[in-house]
Amino acid sequence: MRSRRFLGLELTAGLLTLLVLATLGLGLIVYRFLFGLGAVTNLSDGYPWGFWIGIDILVGIALASGGFVMAGLVHVFGGTRFHRLARPAILTALLGYLLFILALCVDLGRPWHIWIALVSWNHLSPMFEVAWCVMFYTFVLFLEFMPAVLERFRLTRALRAWRRLAPWAVVAALTLFVYAMSDSAAWAALTLTVLLSWELLMRGGAMPRDAQMPLLLIIAGIMLSTLHQSSLGTLFLITDRLSSLWYTPILPILFFLSAIMVAPAMVIVEAMVSGRVLGHQPELALLDPLGRAVPVLAGAYLAVRLGDALIRGVIWVALTPSLQSLWLWLEIGLLVVAVAQFVDWQVRERPAGLFGAALATVLGLIVHRTGVALVGISVPQYARYIPAWSEIMITLGVLAIGLLAFRLAVEHLPVYEAERVESARATPAPASQAGNRWQEKRPAA
Repeated sequence: MRSRRFLGLELTAGLLTLLVLATLGLGLIVYRFLFGLGAVTNLSDGYPWGFWIGIDILVGIALASGGFVMAGLVHVFGGTRFHRLARPAILTALLGYLLFILALCVDLGRPWHIWIALVSWNHLSPMFEVAWCVMFYTFVLFLEFMPAVLERFRLTRALRAWRRLAPWAVVAALTLFVYAMSDSAAWAALTLTVLLSWELLMRGGAMPRDAQMPLLLIIAGIMLSTLHQSSLGTLFLITDRLSSLWYTPILPILFFLSAIMVAPAMVIVEAMVSGRVLGHQPELALLDPLGRAVPVLAGAYLAVRLGDALIRGVIWVALTPSLQSLWLWLEIGLLVVAVAQFVDWQVRERPAGLFGAALATVLGLIVHRTGVALVGISVPQYARYIPAWSEIMITLGVLAIGLLAFRLAVEHLPVYEAERVESARATPAPASQAGNRWQEKRPAA
């Protein structure tokens, strides 16, 4: 019996579930734009930031951090053996930021004004910096993932043109970014001089250069992502309604450390889940070194997190029975469990153990970010905010759209294949077979 397919994908129960969630989510998004935020949310003047900010933005942006971490590891720090993990991580980051923008447009009261940040500059606003970082980093992610599309369609000349022109696009983008952030022509000119000199030295052979990915592109991604990962924490320093368990002057540092901490864990989760769905074995030889890095990163985060609480004298608040203290200890407990599992080599050798430890790390970050955006916020003058079912369904719909897009990308693009178009000999396969063809390993010539 012939199986039914949708855009080249077999219609399984899981795919049908994603399609239903995506359709329902899009329908509710249309309803929100027709009838306003009040029709689909329980937000109020006391709680203007709710479930969407906490999950879609704070959590979503952190879980997309694997893109800049893996790209930097492979192309800057010489971890070439992780090359097969870099492109899926970049795809995950790209989809994560596109969905972040979609969710932000749903959350904004007047989303048609989102472009104003490009022309109305407020150099003292962390929101301005976050807006520009997100827009520019999404542009960088597009450039980083473009070779996969060009390779799929055997556009050799276009790929070579991309390698020539991408660095100049980055030079222009970073110069404009520095000018917008500093409001200083001198700083912008200095940035332009340094970047041009760097690129020219690499092209002249005086400095090492990655033959496949422009180094300036990777550096731009690391810089932009680093800046706004921390600036998201800065946003919550403007409120006086956040519990002392989360409100701290070093909240931007904690946001950055937690994003770095979760990056390798998220790469492991993505690799394990995609391997299960696509029917291929996860490469434990590559995932195990990432697992060994998590205890170091999580340990550094926990040391700073608990050290800050002790120094500020709020550890006693955490010992007082309340939902907020319970939420804090849930975060700490998940990360302690993750560290204990990752340091045990017998756990890391088992796929289930490695996945469980990585998932505990991801859940620990989710608990921390929702603690900042939801649980830690208290406004006595207003009834306690509880997300509406439609808020949750829209988030699930956005997530389903991202999973569907990822599944389609790995089916039709060379996401899990390290070969380059210049070395390809075979003719392109039909679109319906593209995913399987790109996932196969070819024997060495």
